[in-house]
Amino acid sequence: MKNLLVIVFALFFVVSCAKKEDKKADEGYLAKVGNVVITKQDVDNELASMPENRRQFYMGKDGMGQLIEDMVKEEIFHQEAIKKGIDKKQEYLKKIEYLKKMSLIEMLLETELAKKVEVTDKEVIDYYNKHKAAEFTDKATGKVIELQYIKDELKKQLVMEKQRKVFEKYLADLRKTYKPEIKVVDRKQ
Repeated sequence: MKNLLVIVFALFFVVSCAKKEDKKADEGYLAKVGNVVITKQDVDNELASMPENRRQFYMGKDGMGQLIEDMVKEEIFHQEAIKKGIDKKQEYLKKIEYLKKMSLIEMLLETELAKKVEVTDKEVIDYYNKHKAAEFTDKATGKVIELQYIKDELKKQLVMEKQRKVFEKYLADLRKTYKPEIKVVDRKQ
């Protein structure tokens, strides 16, 4: 009888602990697909990783609900792809390697180039004044487009031009380091 009481007590303890664990897991999620939960933190991370123009789509009244629904759909497709073994296929593995390579390159260029290029307001004004007649004057009417209307776009243009120059110099320096050899191949063969 004593052993039976110990077993019943142990079962009761295990079941009550399991229920507490389930309750704990149930409290922290916004959606669940199979065993995968989507939490508020997951939604925040998803929003933070999006480009600004896409993020704006989810900022409206129903935006959060739509984002969660989109994340649920994504997870459903993800689980189905794994169930069908697509994650083991050679074509998929090649795509993953390609994406990893491109992500590394993107991060390198962001680190080495993009963050090192700045354009000041003075540079924008100087460029505008120097090129006002040729680039910012309507030839037919003779009207000059005022700087205030094009300042942001002009700054983006100047940033891109500086980035291109820094990129070309960086690539030239790397070519000296890595000394690439390119074999010319005749396409007719």
